[in-house]
Amino acid sequence: MPLGHAAGRGQAGEHETTTIGPQMNTTAVLTDDEVGILLAAAVQAPSIHNTQPWRFEVQGPVIDVLLDEERTLAVADPVGRAARIGIGAAVFNLRVAAGMLGHESRGVPNPDPMLPQVAARLFLAARTSPVPDLSRLYGEVGRRHTYRGPLLSRSVPPNVLHKLDEAAHAEGADLHWLGPAEVTELGSMLRRADSDDLHDEDRLHERLQWIGGDRPADGIPANALGPLPARHSLVRDLSAGFDSAQRSRAVYEPDPTIAVLCTPDEDTAAWVRAGLALQRVLLVATTYDLAASFLNQVIERTEPRYQLRDLIGDHSWPQMVIRIGYPAQPAGRTHRRDWRESFDQWF
Repeated sequence: MPLGHAAGRGQAGEHETTTIGPQMNTTAVLTDDEVGILLAAAVQAPSIHNTQPWRFEVQGPVIDVLLDEERTLAVADPVGRAARIGIGAAVFNLRVAAGMLGHESRGVPNPDPMLPQVAARLFLAARTSPVPDLSRLYGEVGRRHTYRGPLLSRSVPPNVLHKLDEAAHAEGADLHWLGPAEVTELGSMLRRADSDDLHDEDRLHERLQWIGGDRPADGIPANALGPLPARHSLVRDLSAGFDSAQRSRAVYEPDPTIAVLCTPDEDTAAWVRAGLALQRVLLVATTYDLAASFLNQVIERTEPRYQLRDLIGDHSWPQMVIRIGYPAQPAGRTHRRDWRESFDQWF
């Protein structure tokens, strides 16, 4: 279920029961192995520039996901919107792993006004049998990765698009699929945003800290950037201004399938919910061998984001722009820190 409202975390002891809403009680039964499985899944989530802006605390059956301010982007993401989307995606992976282990789960964004650094809190029920709709996605957690290469000229079947719509709706979000005229307008917006990025020294300096070269634990290594587009295409080249001579060039698909992930609200809680919806969509897409990358340069600046909102015209808030389809070639992957590096404490 989508992140909703839940009671604040108390000082639950090892054998105490925590009440989560009217129908869900849970006893603290997490083992060392379960914590490892849960957090290893969580850190596979996507995040802006693979910054991995999360930390975890575990108390009994409760997992807090905290915003790691040291891993946020002051220029590209000054209000922390993208960071909280990444945290939401990590929470969804926690729920998937919990479902595989047999734990029902329920969560709440911004659970404690006195602890604003806690972006989300997840409560786990006592272990029973696997949760069908979540556990079936567990195998996709490690298989999913952002693919920045060209896509095949093969349409995504309508029934699959419908499954992706359902995935977004399950987490309280919507996918707006762009028609040909909207894609053309988005292309113009992307060109302007790319040009603005190239002339923004602060943004380029920040990007250099996370993109290119060899990156064994975080950021985006050069081999995961994808080939340079041989002509203008609807793809984001994150290298912007510091290309490697070794990068190949490729012709990208002329008519990409693009969706804008939207939420009805615009606040920190909505950003976390957008992350849950994003990750459910991406994992469902992976079950159909689809790949995805993001065109978020139009969302990282205020003016083009409002222009995108006008373009889709449904009064909701665009949170992610997703380019999706069937990958045309193999691609490098980004890496993750060991989950222990993000694990603060276990009460």
